[in-house]
Amino acid sequence: MYTWRPVKGDIARFDQRLASVASIEEFFERHRVIARGEEGADGVYNLEIAITGRRKRVAVLNDDGVVVAGFNIAELVETMDRELRKVEITIGGQVAWGDIDLGEVDVADDVPANGGSDADEDPDGGQGGVPQFLDGPMLAISDVSFAELPGVAASIGEPVAALKIGYAKALLADVKLPERSRLFAPGFMIVLSSDPSSLQAPILSVQQDGVRRNWAWEGELPLVPWVGANESATAFAEEQLGAGAFVSRICEDLPDADPQALRAALLGAQETAARGFIDAVGLAPEVADCLEGLLEARLVPDATVFEPKPFTERLQSTVAYEVSGAGVAYPGFWRVYRTLYLDHPRVMEAVASVQAGLGAVLFTTSIRNWSRRGSKVLAILGGALTINAGTRILLTQWVQAALEAEGLSTRPVRRDGVVVPDHDEEES
Repeated sequence: MYTWRPVKGDIARFDQRLASVASIEEFFERHRVIARGEEGADGVYNLEIAITGRRKRVAVLNDDGVVVAGFNIAELVETMDRELRKVEITIGGQVAWGDIDLGEVDVADDVPANGGSDADEDPDGGQGGVPQFLDGPMLAISDVSFAELPGVAASIGEPVAALKIGYAKALLADVKLPERSRLFAPGFMIVLSSDPSSLQAPILSVQQDGVRRNWAWEGELPLVPWVGANESATAFAEEQLGAGAFVSRICEDLPDADPQALRAALLGAQETAARGFIDAVGLAPEVADCLEGLLEARLVPDATVFEPKPFTERLQSTVAYEVSGAGVAYPGFWRVYRTLYLDHPRVMEAVASVQAGLGAVLFTTSIRNWSRRGSKVLAILGGALTINAGTRILLTQWVQAALEAEGLSTRPVRRDGVVVPDHDEEES
């Protein structure tokens, strides 16, 4: 099964009589290349195709009506270069110049067809890299753990609200989240950056398996005529090109999202884009209020809020979430730790006390018989046992205090000497 990714490109037509839009679209039809495209400014034909694999093979429709991987991008560009006249072709990092008579066509200005800017271009020619996010409120959906969020809040100096959405976390802040953080590490991440004044279009960045694509609500290219007339080609293009490429990737990581609503949000007006996106992925309307500047992130209902804290308090919060199983480490390890040390603190303290007592006896005995053989080893062993036992008790008490401070304690709640089954019952 192929895994497709969209690639953008352009064809600069230096003599529009020799290389017409119709001739370009006839090329796609002749070679059964599934594409979106239209004529842009200055005679440049903008296009989008799908590729797969390390060889960057292009999606084509075979004679049986099945989408398969055809020739690679280099071969596609080379074929275009042969069949189209007086053009410059730029697709997926591959560039080719057609047969140009310099006496007839002025190419003195060495400016690429895309306007000379490739700041956000990835190796495939699609919009990649970390975009220039807006300074307003930001939403990030990622598989980041709660244990990492105290550091995120401290780095921006503002509260970060976290909501669970499937297996992921939706993070919301009143300002731009730090780009140099675990949030932007290779893997799964969806970021929506907004401008509350609506003067600038929001920016959506979708990263999956280390490949990033950015959407700025500029619409999508239309299907080339032959694709629009073919049912199989149209279905593929709607899913793997344009807005569909974003919808399919978002729904892959957020299976409860509404594909139709997502597509409508991506192709809708920028003024309602953020709210439409929030509704489509299943987040509360208050999240959209925050992105529109109507509500502070810390006030979003049902959110876990991480305030900026000094290092010592931040460390305590991080440890609390890590021990509770909401951290980076494997939760099963902390489940065993809680069972041994936190769920039965009296047993742990009794065992530690016995260990400390045994260590003290060994240490005292070795001191009294210091001249005997092996007494020094016993002194070291006894001291180590005593220190280990005391450290374990103090560390366990500190961890339990950290859990209680964050409301994550597993210690039974008592009221008038009677154990209450859980915190929720006590609060009710």
